[in-house]
Amino acid sequence: MAKRVTILDVAAEAGVSRQTVTRAMNDMGDINEATRRKVLEAAERLGYRPSRHARSLVTRQKTHAVGLFVASFRNPYYTDIAGDMLEGAAARGWQLIMASGDSDLEALALLSTQVDVVIGHFSRSDEELLKTSRGVPVIRLEEPSALPGVHSVEIDLRSGLREAIRELRERGSRKFGMVESAYSLRHNGVYGPSPRRGWFEEEVGDQLTCVVPGEESISGGGRAFADLMSLAPDTDTVLVFNDLMALGAVHSAHVLDIDVPGDVKIVGIDGLALGEAVDPPLSTIALDRQGLTSNTLDIVEILAKADFARIDPVNRVVPSKMLWRQSA
Repeated sequence: MAKRVTILDVAAEAGVSRQTVTRAMNDMGDINEATRRKVLEAAERLGYRPSRHARSLVTRQKTHAVGLFVASFRNPYYTDIAGDMLEGAAARGWQLIMASGDSDLEALALLSTQVDVVIGHFSRSDEELLKTSRGVPVIRLEEPSALPGVHSVEIDLRSGLREAIRELRERGSRKFGMVESAYSLRHNGVYGPSPRRGWFEEEVGDQLTCVVPGEESISGGGRAFADLMSLAPDTDTVLVFNDLMALGAVHSAHVLDIDVPGDVKIVGIDGLALGEAVDPPLSTIALDRQGLTSNTLDIVEILAKADFARIDPVNRVVPSKMLWRQSA
């Protein structure tokens, strides 16, 4: 795996000294225009991006710039994470630049020109992320990483899911269904099961009744829940891909005159405070957002000490825990 292009590579390509490259890249004096142009052209050919750490030595600024890709600001889970990251970065004196959109690669390409490191929920492979970031390190949230230059903070959702299924069985659950996310359709139009679905199916085994994919929204969750109950009316417990969709499932149950939790227990995933605003309040597998934020920013600190070079993956794991309310 190629290392990040350095100032020495640019100096060798342009046939000048390191000091000359520094003067050219920082628009300093004591360098003629022809030499400056030659250095900038060499940097462009090599795909060189000046280290913000090195630039800070010139400008006497020591702040880091962190990029955050948010899949959707319409989902409170992502906005809560963005708020946590913003507070955490501010406490450390760092700048945080955010981007959102349907294409994680486009957002990564944009952010990587402005920051030292990019954080986000990325669906693409490590190889694709490295190619797009052009040497800027990436931190994946809730996904593992394996290649140098790509790091990760995973959430151990499986342990929380296992705890939830065990307790639900003790509460009488025997027929399990799932409202799944159809988010994977964004790339190739073909549905692919999420890891959450795989873990759920393994835990419930032959007690599984039906899985219905839906759009990641309140209305999408409501429609998918209605479809699931139509296809498998004997289902007594429904796990929903996230809390936003689960809010729609609870509303849909009211419309269908299905008692929650008497007829069907509903469980979300995320741990949003918004889940307390529905009737009955939503039981959910709560993800440790604070742990996600602190571990992510700790990795940024590690990368800063390495001058944001392409180092071996730094991987962290934070727990999840069942939060019992009244919907299950």
